[in-house]
This record gives sequence, structure tokens and C-alpha cells, in this order.
Amino acid sequence: MARDQHSPASAHPDPPSTPDPAPAGKPALLSQRTTLILFIAVVSGIGIGVLAFFAERSYPKAVLAGVLAAGGCTVGRHSLIA
Repeated sequence: MARDQHSPASAHPDPPSTPDPAPAGKPALLSQRTTLILFIAVVSGIGIGVLAFFAERSYPKAVLAGVLAAGGCTVGRHSLIA
């Protein structure tokens, strides 16, 4: 049933279509939020580790500083990013 060109448009437009469901492939390993938090933590840990190495010239201290910074950043970002 086609609408006549000269008739007014209906008062109730068609409702918006629902989005297509997700593809039936593999589910994501990590959510985007988790990936973002871990990425920021790794980048921060590497940065702190490099700065600690330049300050102390000690690999163990640099690794320890980087790991502690990454762990602290993970906890902090987890509570910050909603």
C-alpha cells in the first residue's frame, strides 16, 4: 500500500530500528575499559622504570620501580575510570 504523494505524512513515524546483534564470532578477551587501564599502567610502568634506571643506573631498582608504578597505576585507574 503506497502513500499518495499529495497526502500528509503520518503523525507517528516508524520507530528507529534496533541495532544488529553482535556477530557470532569469538567474544572479546578483555573489555575496552580493562584494555585501556592495562595499557596506561604498562606505559606508566615503562616510563617510571626508564626514569629510575637513568637516576640509579641499576636494573633491579628500575624493574622494581616500574612494576610498582604499573601496579599502583592499575589500582588508581580502576577506581578513576568508570
